[in-house]
Amino acid sequence: MEELFLGVMELQEAKNHQYQLKSQGVELNLKSNPQTCTTGCKVTVEVWGKESDQELLQRHFQSDYLKHVKGHEPNFEHLSAVFDPTASEVTCQACGTKFAPTSQECPDCGLVY
Repeated sequence: MEELFLGVMELQEAKNHQYQLKSQGVELNLKSNPQTCTTGCKVTVEVWGKESDQELLQRHFQSDYLKHVKGHEPNFEHLSAVFDPTASEVTCQACGTKFAPTSQECPDCGLVY
């Protein structure tokens, strides 16, 4: 069974997702990796799920994300834009403004890249 890397998040947040998904029959595996995770005051872990649960996982995390941005209209196309400093024009992931990457800050909203 193939595992799917979902990302790195704070331990408590990962445990909350693990608990919520378990009630739907979906398992999350939390792994500590010294290459990607932090310890101390802000412990983070890698979050892994089964590839066969990919659709359920995607719906769960998208729903969770939308709860956090309630009242705003996230543009997922902008969020997935990559800041390429060698490009002639880039799109801000926060506001969608197109600009030349002469600085690492959006001239409209101030997002720093």
